[in-house]
Amino acid sequence: MSDSNWRGRASCRGVDPELFFPESSDEPLVRKQVAAAKAVCRVCPVRDRCLADALLRLPHGIAGGLTEQERRRVRSADSLARADTPRWQALLDAGRSHPEIAHECGVTVRTVDRWVSRLREEVASGRGDPR
Repeated sequence: MSDSNWRGRASCRGVDPELFFPESSDEPLVRKQVAAAKAVCRVCPVRDRCLADALLRLPHGIAGGLTEQERRRVRSADSLARADTPRWQALLDAGRSHPEIAHECGVTVRTVDRWVSRLREEVASGRGDPR
């Protein structure tokens, strides 16, 4: 199954989507629903890919094991670089330009330049994957 079909391997496939979008004025009920959704995410084989996608595209609900508030806290450029590394590197490997990668990942070209620079430094030091 290709990376573009990662959702087909998700643990939440077949689970009522409402579980991941708690809406209630009853705070204990919301906490219980959040815990249940996170339990599904915790054992998911594509959790990291889901989180990377959610950081880029999902403003609401629980995805990748995090609530919308938790995702908001990790959305700095450096956090995004760590969470979305497979995606931007795949785009780079596919020959996409830095502006195309930036657009696809929802960041600036300067951020992509930094990611690529860090990757080159890691490769030069023997720590990274030589692409």
